[in-house]
Amino acid sequence: MTPGYRAVVDHGLDRTAELASQAFADYWVPLTLSGASVLAMARQDSVDLAASRIMLDQDRPVGVALIARRGWTSRLAAMAIIPEARGQGVGGACVLHLLAEARARGERAMTLEVIEQNTGAAGLYQRCGFRIVRRLVGYAGSPPIPTMAASAAALEEADIREVAGALIAHGPPDLPWQLSGETLAQAGPPGVAYRGDAVWIALTDPAAPTVTIRALVTAPHARRRGAASALVRAVMARHPGRQWRVPAIWPEALGALWEGVGLERERLTQWQMTTDLG
Repeated sequence: MTPGYRAVVDHGLDRTAELASQAFADYWVPLTLSGASVLAMARQDSVDLAASRIMLDQDRPVGVALIARRGWTSRLAAMAIIPEARGQGVGGACVLHLLAEARARGERAMTLEVIEQNTGAAGLYQRCGFRIVRRLVGYAGSPPIPTMAASAAALEEADIREVAGALIAHGPPDLPWQLSGETLAQAGPPGVAYRGDAVWIALTDPAAPTVTIRALVTAPHARRRGAASALVRAVMARHPGRQWRVPAIWPEALGALWEGVGLERERLTQWQMTTDLG
């Protein structure tokens, strides 16, 4: 099959969401999208709907590739092909097409995350020139929290944009796209954030049964003093009875803190990958 391509912006949000949902229905983590959720991805993750592509067999849509863009770097935010079009070279051809378009725009690198257990997709990306940067892991659980009423009551709320700024200033420069300060800066209520002494944390809606920790950052001078762990425990005490989750976009080398506060590592892992476009 020699695929053709159409911009997502021309295909339409609802049709794109329907096609992506069909393609992701049997994925490692099944995903159902709507036009509204595609638009939310565009806002939060800087997905460029004009640079994102619908794959076509003749005029029949067979796959979706969403491209996010910031500065000199783009990200393959999602790619999926409907079952009956797989195994015909569509995915590899699409990745090479996207890389060529990124070079033509003047971008210097493309990144992505791929589920490690999805060896077929990981191998495809490597054949197209991507290399592994590191393993990304996730954590979850509802650990028993010691009574910390005073610490929980003393928590100071912060603007999520403040946490994003701290993450940009003090976090690693090559964080996964979804964990970056630029992504976090697009979040807002019902998500919340708290600050401690040179440490910040950002959460999704704490009223929900499961709360996702979106960011945790400590200024360099305050590291290795227990400030981050203390802030996490105080937040958990402020919002008791919740299931806590750190999605599998957290660098493995930075994961010991989550085990230290009682969360368990999840089995699903990802590779963070990149390729130079020079």
